[in-house]
Amino acid sequence: MLTSLLFAVALAATGAKNGSVPAPNVTVGDAALLFSLPAVNEEAALRAVARPHVALSDFTGVLPGFPARVVVVQFVNKAGSEAQLQALNRLHRKYANRGARFLAIVADDGELAPLSEWVESQRLEFPVLRDAHRIVVERYGVRQFPLTVVVNAEGDIEALGVPKDDLEANLETLLTPFLTD
Repeated sequence: MLTSLLFAVALAATGAKNGSVPAPNVTVGDAALLFSLPAVNEEAALRAVARPHVALSDFTGVLPGFPARVVVVQFVNKAGSEAQLQALNRLHRKYANRGARFLAIVADDGELAPLSEWVESQRLEFPVLRDAHRIVVERYGVRQFPLTVVVNAEGDIEALGVPKDDLEANLETLLTPFLTD
């Protein structure tokens, strides 16, 4: 898919090639690495998968319990990611009923209460997952935040990159082929 490749190229152009930020451990075409993490906003997780932990395999792979056409995983830091999370929330509202799922993963090893307050203050309707020990972040090789990973229904990475401009517009372009009947 051409748009996926263009999104993936954005990461390569800003990262490993100029030596400033190493590339992640995964690439377009790889099987997405599975994870299961606790949700900070448990109500959103309960609506999504009927439990407070969310796994990528809930939505993709051989036997997903809640099959999706496409899953967007956004790795974020707490600082400065509000605009991206709000963009994901708007896309969630627009495309959740068409098979798109959205997850944010926050690498945060601090106290849970401030993180929970921060997430709740944004009124996000999709699960925000806490990677308190940075296990998923390390497995994916996330070296720069935010990092967006788009996963198809089979569990393969369709696109990955560091959003450069308008995350919402870029993702909308990427999602359209998956959501067209």
